[in-house]
Order: sequence, then structure tokens, then C-alpha cells
Amino acid sequence: MEPPQQNDPPTQTLQTPNTPNRTQTHGPSVVNCTPMSNKYCAHAKDIVSQRASVVNKFLEDDINDRVIFDLDEFATLILELPPDWDVEQEFNLLPESEAVKEAFEEYLKLAVGVSDVKGKRKKGRATHEKELYRPLVNLLNVLRDGTGCLGKDIDEKIFYVQDPRPVLGSLIQRKPDLGGIYIQLLKLAENEKLSEYLVKKDIKGVFWGLLLFFVEVKHEKGNFIGLNVHKKESGTPKNASTKGSVSQRSQHGSKRPSQKAHILSQSTPSQSAGHSQSKSTKRKISNDVLEPTAKRVKSQSTSQPLRKSVNQRSRGTVSQSNAPPSSTATTVSNIDDEDRPRVIIHKHGGKEKTLEVMTSQDYQLKADNEVKAEEKMTPTQGQHHTRIQCASYAKEMLSSGYIRNHALGITADDSGFRFHYYDRSKVIESRAFQIVDTEWKKLFMAMVCQLNKLSTEKLGYIPNLHLNDFDYLRDPKQLPSKLEDNQESLIGATYSFRASDGKIRTVIIKKVLYRAEGIVGRCSIVVEVECICTEFGCTWHGERRIMKISFPSRSRTSEEELIREARAKAETSGEHWALNHLPELIDTITITYDKTTTVQGRLKAHLKEKYEERVMRVTVMEKLHPLSELNDLRDFAQVFYDIVQIHQWLYECAGILHRDLSSGNIMFRCKDGKIYGVLNDFDLSSRVQDMGKGPTSNQRTGTRPFMSPDLLNPNWEGGHFYRHDLESLFYIILCLACRYAQPGVPAAEPRAYSKWFNGTDEDVFTQKNAFLTDPFGKGLAVQPYFADFQPWLERIFWKLQCGYRGRPITKSTNFAEDENLDNDEDRKNANFDWNTLNRCVSYAQMRSIMSSFQGKSLETRWAGGNPEH
Repeated sequence: MEPPQQNDPPTQTLQTPNTPNRTQTHGPSVVNCTPMSNKYCAHAKDIVSQRASVVNKFLEDDINDRVIFDLDEFATLILELPPDWDVEQEFNLLPESEAVKEAFEEYLKLAVGVSDVKGKRKKGRATHEKELYRPLVNLLNVLRDGTGCLGKDIDEKIFYVQDPRPVLGSLIQRKPDLGGIYIQLLKLAENEKLSEYLVKKDIKGVFWGLLLFFVEVKHEKGNFIGLNVHKKESGTPKNASTKGSVSQRSQHGSKRPSQKAHILSQSTPSQSAGHSQSKSTKRKISNDVLEPTAKRVKSQSTSQPLRKSVNQRSRGTVSQSNAPPSSTATTVSNIDDEDRPRVIIHKHGGKEKTLEVMTSQDYQLKADNEVKAEEKMTPTQGQHHTRIQCASYAKEMLSSGYIRNHALGITADDSGFRFHYYDRSKVIESRAFQIVDTEWKKLFMAMVCQLNKLSTEKLGYIPNLHLNDFDYLRDPKQLPSKLEDNQESLIGATYSFRASDGKIRTVIIKKVLYRAEGIVGRCSIVVEVECICTEFGCTWHGERRIMKISFPSRSRTSEEELIREARAKAETSGEHWALNHLPELIDTITITYDKTTTVQGRLKAHLKEKYEERVMRVTVMEKLHPLSELNDLRDFAQVFYDIVQIHQWLYECAGILHRDLSSGNIMFRCKDGKIYGVLNDFDLSSRVQDMGKGPTSNQRTGTRPFMSPDLLNPNWEGGHFYRHDLESLFYIILCLACRYAQPGVPAAEPRAYSKWFNGTDEDVFTQKNAFLTDPFGKGLAVQPYFADFQPWLERIFWKLQCGYRGRPITKSTNFAEDENLDNDEDRKNANFDWNTLNRCVSYAQMRSIMSSFQGKSLETRWAGGNPEH
């Protein structure tokens, strides 16, 4: 079932599902943490330290595709502020509260100052943003109920000052200025005995799982959120100003979402018709990015507009610049990369634990340096930097804490404010506004009050996730007895769900095997669980399973469907050997977002095609073995050879292309004393017959260190060929043999191909392109332990080099039609087979090379297959 061969890569008839912006993996790929690998596959030690400068580049993709809502829309659609909030007593009492008036006066005095007698000069304005922290915390807390008094309700929330200490639980130190947590947690933390308890447990503060929402504070007169910016700045990339309509009040006085949302989309070059691998969303980070044009999408809401008085206010032009900051701003982004003093503690069993040695003074000095660097930024650079900061907090909340659907935050820049929302489909921010304006001030007060009323689930935490029968979010005494450097806050949690057989299953999380880093995307979480349900007749009780929770596009064919199709094909065709090389699903539950009761459902109804509809999918599978459990090189070789055979069978017989080979997706099972390689994780796989029907998601497929340079090339429009997966297999074997002294033991530094693991798509593309095409490149630095893989690797590498060096060169359009060119070369180029790089990289070639190892034949499971492939 191979697609017809094409001569020109840009005009492929058969398309792949479009996944240009692989936003699931923001930052360096942690290849050992792929589904079900338990961080101990062949690349067990390939955790590359994340760098803020690298991670921030990937966050740009998400914020560049953001949607801007009028404040009214944000309040009603996202915070669920009642449409008639302005007539409800609890919101109307806020402006009349003396505590509220005093809190506003105290904050604004420091934020903007107080006019002198002549009304021309401002006095008393803060000299540093940290002077605003306490007054703003007081203001936000007073707006909970108009008094600021601490109650005893277990669901009460409170704002607190987080700066200068970072939030715990992530590889990169991030520190929003203010945070929101449950009052119960803060009150307990002030207890002396509890403080001693936390010290014993090596818990020095709040970690991301406990943070309900964040607040980032600036002291730049509104410039860092786009207020007061009226003209183009010299020396900065071109930016387009956006003047958005403001929601109006209806004649009946009811509060409704506005009629329009503002979409920021990347402007990109066009491509040939019929290609699903769109360049419009393909990741390409550059310092020459121009400000995209702000587009307006008509709201589908039938609700009434807000009152005209809201629209009749004076506002500065809002500058929505996506331009990456210049070197000054980049310096701020890279502050987290500074060398810090560290101490190594030797633990039992020969293990080592590295701890940072930073005092409160160190943290404060670092924070002061960041503010000084921000003061050198232009407003455009400051806006971009602030958006990156806020997105980084959201990424950690979604990736480093408990499992969430979305995250919320606020930016305050003196008297200017903005609300932020992040979910697996879209980044949304409110239009910036001034709280000195009476109408905006009233709405702001109502929104903060409403934010405090939202339940845990409304704040984004997934339902039915129970934490030791009591919520860690509210009671730190329930925290795990031991927290490692990377806070595994999910361990010990229980999750209840209704299985496909109608029974309620309850499982306890024993290990966190994989946690995707990112905001937009599938963002899978893979854990090892044990069934603890007591329902009569439960066949799972006491057994260990693998559970994956992910947020795939609703339009994409599910992993469950593809695996069941493949297994059914093997059984009906008599190809039972294939079953040994496919994963076995136990159950799958798909949870959709209700269109009225969930923010995701409301956003889909509101934004239509501008919002990618996703589902939450829970998949339960058998537990397989990772590559790192192998020691015999011949077993490694048999597993790799098995993968080639099952991959070809899936492509030709089952009509499925895997599209995401990585070290963690290659597993094995033992059966009757034999080892069988298993091709795992079909989340990004596609039916071959559907690959020409257009995109099914806005995600690109692959794991960066193992991806073909074609798929990393921003100009590639040829789709995903099967030989791209074969290339990935080569990189997997290459990294095993060159980066490890023996299984699970990293080679001495500097390790080979490290830049493949910590660079952007563009960086890795450049490195791999040079690796494959440079005629003077170095040889393969295979470690002595893996020397028997040298013949495989050298032969496959040679085939890849021949294929890539032999690719046709695109003829320039400047050539005259009658110009004397080499017609033989033209004919050669026209007949080039891009599917297999002119048969240099094909199933036949790979099987010929990999069918024997150490001078002896490996076991061939399947003698079939198209000899032309």
C-alpha cells in the first residue's frame, strides 16, 4: 500500500496529516521519558538540562497564535462571570466598600503617584516594582469579598508574594511575582510546627501543583502590556497596532460577551495546493520575525452587546508586537542559565543529589538584576518579554504540577492590567485596560471576585483526581513524605473513572513515566498505576497497568482505533506473528468538553474553526519492558530488526504509518523465553489512505533528536514518507551506540550529538543536514561496548549520505526557457524517488543490512513484504 512515487517533493499527491508546529515539546526533548519507558530505556541518562533561552523560543509559537478578547468576553466566556453581574449585590457592594477604596488608593499611590497642587507632577510613585507587591496583594485579597478578612471556608483562596524565590518543581527556575493558593495552605504554613515539618521534608515553598493562578507585576507605566504606545519605535521590528472594538452594554443593561475576538496569526509564505504539511505553522524561530497582522473574527454569540458607556472611554492604541526582543531582552531570558553554586550530597546506594546553594539575598540580587535588565528594554521588547514570562509560568502549571486542562494569570503594569488564559488549544489574553477608568475598574473588581469563586475544576484541574483522600492543594500535611528534586506530585494520587464496561475503576499512581512539556498540544502524561477498586468482580484489582492521559485533537484518529485495526488485521489475515510486536490495549475512555459548562466548549462555540477542539483521553495498556532492561547486544539487534519488520507490515498490510519512532517508543515483551520488539505509542500515527485528506491536527509529528532533517526543514513540503521513520530508527541506534559507554551508562563528556537534544528545530536541522551532507565530516564515534553495531551504522549512514547528496537541486526561475542546460540532468531530477531517496533508504535496504548481526542471522518474523520497497 505504498503511495505512488513522486518526482518532486513539493507536489506530493499523498499528504500527511498536518503537524507543522510540534508544540507538545517546548524546549529540549527528554527522549528517555516517552510513553511507558519509565525513564529507563536505552537512553535513560539522556536528560539534557533545560535552558530558559531554548524553552522560551518554543513558547513563542503559542503566544504568536494567541487570541485577544475584549475584557467583557474574557470575563463571561472564561471566568464565567454572570451576564447580569452589575446588578448582583455581591459585585455591586465592592465599589462601596471602604476597605476596597483604601486598597485602591494605597496601590495607585505607588503605581502612578499623586498629583501635586497644580496637578502636573506626580509624587510618591514607587521606584521599584517590588514596592507594588504588598499593596497589590492587599488589593486583590480585599476584592475577594470587599473586606479582605480571612475566612475558614476550605475553598477560600488568597494572593501572596512569591518573588524572589522560584516556585518549586521544575527544571528551570521560574518565579511569578505573586501567586494564588488556598488559604488553608497559607495558614498552615505559618504554623511553627508545620514549618519544621516542611524543613524536614526539604520543602522550602510552594511548588507548581499548588499554584492556582499567577500574577506578574511590572512598573513601566503600562508600556509592557501595550498601553501608552502610540508610535513605531526606532530600531525595533515592524509592529502593527491593533485597535479592537470594546464590548458594549445592551439597552437592557445585561452583561454579555462582545461580538468580536481578535486573532493574531503568523503571516507565512504560501505553498503548493494540496499539501498538508503547511509552512504557516511550521516552527521557525528567527530574530527577523515581523509583527503579524491582527485579524478579527466575528463572534458567533447571539448575546446582547454591553452598554455604550464602556466604549466611550479614552484608551491608548494597543501595540500587539510579536517581535522577539533584541539582545537586551534576550539577556533577561537567559538569566536562568547563569552558573549557580551547587553542592553534591552522596546518598545511600552510591546515588548523588545536587542541590543549589542560594540564600534569600542571592535570590533578591538575581531578581534585582532582572528588573534592571528590563528597564533597558523598549516597550515592544518589554511586551514580548512579559508575554514569554507569563507563558512560561503557564507551561509549568500545566506540565509540572497536577494534571490540568488550563491555567490562568494576570499581568499588572502600574494602573494597567491584563488577564491571561492558556489551554491545550489556544493562548488567550484580554485587551489591556486601565483601572483608573471607572467602568473598567468595576469590571476588574467583579472579575477578581469571580476568580476567587471558581472551583478547583473551573481553575483547570481535571476532575476525579483524588489526592490521598484529601486535597494537597489545601493541606500540606498530606504532601508525600519524600519529594525529590523534581516534585513528583502525582505519585500517590488516585484517579477514578467509568471504564468502557460501565464499572467505576479507581487506580493509584505509582510512578510518573512521562510528562510532556508544553502548553498547546497533546501534552501526554504517562503513569504506572495499580488498581485499588473494591468493586466485586474487578479483573484489574492489584495489577500494575500503564495509564496515559492526553489531550489529542478530536479530529485525529485515536491510538486505540489504530491499534485495534492492526491487531484485527493480524488475526483475520493469519499474520499472528504481528501480535507479538503490537501493544495490547486494555481500555480507553474519551471525555469531551461540554459546550456550555466548560470553558473549552464555550471557546469552541465562540471561535469556531480558530479553536482546535480537543478531548481528554485516558488509555490503559499492558506494561511493557524498556530497552534499558536489555544487556545482550544481540537482543538489542533483534528488537531493532523486529521494529523494521512490524513497521513494514503495518505500512503495507494494515495501512498505518507510525510517524514517531523514538527510543522510548521501542519496547519489548518476553514470551516463551524469547524477546520480541514492540512498536509502541500510536498517538501520532495515521492511516495511509487518509494521509491525502488534509490536516487532522495543528501538530507536527516526531521526537526532535530522531527526526529526519526533512521534517525539521521549514521549507519542506513533501509530507511524511515511510523512510523518515527508517531514518529515525538509524538515529536511535546511533545515539545508543555513540552516547553510551554501556546500556544506561552515559559516555564521557562531551557526548556525541548533544546539540540534537537541546536545540530548536532549526538548530537540529542545521546540525543534521551538515552531518548527512558534509563530505569531510567526522566518522561515527561508536563506543567500544557497542562496536558490533558499527557495520550496521556505517552501511546505513552511507546509504543516507548517498540519498541526501543525490537529491535534485531546485532550478532557479531566473533561467531562460531557451537557455542551454543539461537535459540529461533534468531527466535525472524528474525521475528522482523522494519516497526512498532513490531507493537508498528503503525497507529492502534496511532489512538487508539488519537481518544479521555479529556474523549470524537474526530471526526473520515475516518473509513477506513488497520487494520494491
